[in-house]
Amino acid sequence: MVHKGFKTLWDVKIPMRDGVRLSADIYLPEEEGSFPSILWRTPYDNSRSMGHYSPYDIAKFFTSHGYVFVIQDVRGRCDSEGDWYPFFNEGLDGYDTIEWIAKQPWSDGRVGMMGGSYAGWVQWAAARLRPPHLKTLVSTAAGGYWMKEFPFVNGIPTLWILAWLHLSGGRTLQSELTSIVDWRKVFYHLPLSTMDEVLGRTNTVWREWISHPNLDNFWRQVLLSPEDFKRIDLPVLHITGWYDGDQPGALFFYEGMINHSPACKEQYILIGPWDHGGTRTPKRVLGGVDFSEDALLDMNKVHLEWFDRWLKEVDSPASKWKRTRVFIMGDNRWVDEEDYWPPRGVQHADYYLHSGGRANTLRGDGKLSLEPPGEEVPDSYLYDPCDPVVSVMDLDLYGGKVETPLDDRFILRRDDVLVYTGGPLDEAVLVAGRPEAYLYASSDCRDTDWFAILSDVYPEGKSITIGTGMLRARYRTSLEKPELMAPNEIYLFKIELSSTCISIQPKHRIRLSITSSNFPRFARNLNTGNDAHDDIQIKKANNKIYHNKIYPSKLILPIKKI
Repeated sequence: MVHKGFKTLWDVKIPMRDGVRLSADIYLPEEEGSFPSILWRTPYDNSRSMGHYSPYDIAKFFTSHGYVFVIQDVRGRCDSEGDWYPFFNEGLDGYDTIEWIAKQPWSDGRVGMMGGSYAGWVQWAAARLRPPHLKTLVSTAAGGYWMKEFPFVNGIPTLWILAWLHLSGGRTLQSELTSIVDWRKVFYHLPLSTMDEVLGRTNTVWREWISHPNLDNFWRQVLLSPEDFKRIDLPVLHITGWYDGDQPGALFFYEGMINHSPACKEQYILIGPWDHGGTRTPKRVLGGVDFSEDALLDMNKVHLEWFDRWLKEVDSPASKWKRTRVFIMGDNRWVDEEDYWPPRGVQHADYYLHSGGRANTLRGDGKLSLEPPGEEVPDSYLYDPCDPVVSVMDLDLYGGKVETPLDDRFILRRDDVLVYTGGPLDEAVLVAGRPEAYLYASSDCRDTDWFAILSDVYPEGKSITIGTGMLRARYRTSLEKPELMAPNEIYLFKIELSSTCISIQPKHRIRLSITSSNFPRFARNLNTGNDAHDDIQIKKANNKIYHNKIYPSKLILPIKKI
């Protein structure tokens, strides 16, 4: 069919090696000829608008610039044949689709891939198999850092993945059904393995995933290894955000490529002040924080400049890009560097925890300072799984209407949250990289969870989340082989927080908060030490954080001089 400015081929069935046919809508330039192709593979319906963009608008943009745009429903979704099993089938299907495209009369044999989130993962699943005609990727907010990102994060089950499996549980997207679910009833249900029953459908994927809490061979079959990255010889533009939930995956792929790929010098990264959706459609204001007009980039233009360089091989602005472009929050400006991320010249500053034994809540006596602790009493709190810290404004994680603010004071007013705040800064501090929290802690239970929140405290009192990190106690030494705690014994827990780049302004303060739940994004630890997927027993945990000469708990910040 011919439209104004482009042509379309609807519902083209592309054969896979096992005989299953996957549906693609193909948009072609109006003029005759062969062109480079851009492939977008999605589980979300290749004709459906998502957020503030539509496949049609994106396709129209690229065809007007001399590209074929192919958007395909992945296996088992929408118009594609086969059975839907998330993530595990995408390598061979991606390979076969790329090579089919290269053989078509409208193709010049050069294929690039784009897309975000799941559509970011499918690119890596295909690239791992090295299809000959794949020339480049634009990988946006890509998931796939298994067990460090989802469906567990450092041993803690992610309940948002259950919500996602419900959203994508049918052949078509179930977005309208999320709003009628009693999500409170779902998320509080025990055991985790039958949580799907409350949703009214058996979800075999959820049940299988939740039964593999350790990093075992089940997950290793889809987790890219250094050997995989050594075989991926492609230029890649990596895109993520400081508040992107899939930032761990995006940086995992980026770091894998710069550390192991033959194309390490052709890896570029773009990181903005965005959440997950903002990596495709940037917003100026997120969670009540205004990052200025500079936060708004034309992502179609960014993609076009990249594809012009690597698919058309013409002189493009991307030829002059520096390898790293990051947005410095606080200053609200972009910085371009030739070096890889994180920047060189970073020094690590140790901010030690202090208190008189009552760091609970915003009104407590918890402090942060560069001075090591002396003889100090520990802080303690009671973590009750029946009353977890609820960290969202709307329990409907995919259809909710109320945005959760970045101002985290609504969490910090609870007695089961320890709050440590530094003094007002005399000059700006640029935090650039991945902070860590080293916590010396104990519990009277065999297992519990630790959550760390890093915040920028404004002079008027706002406490803006910069990054978070978490760890289930039994996974403190290994994701492969968990080790339960001995009650009341002190252990060191190293918690890696999300990466950030922020200039904390003069008179602002740095804050670290510690608690044992982040619900319902993450499942509650029932503190029993039993297998989490079928546990229904609940124990309250008396948890302690130590800060003294022998056990100097601290926040480690990567600081770069401005």
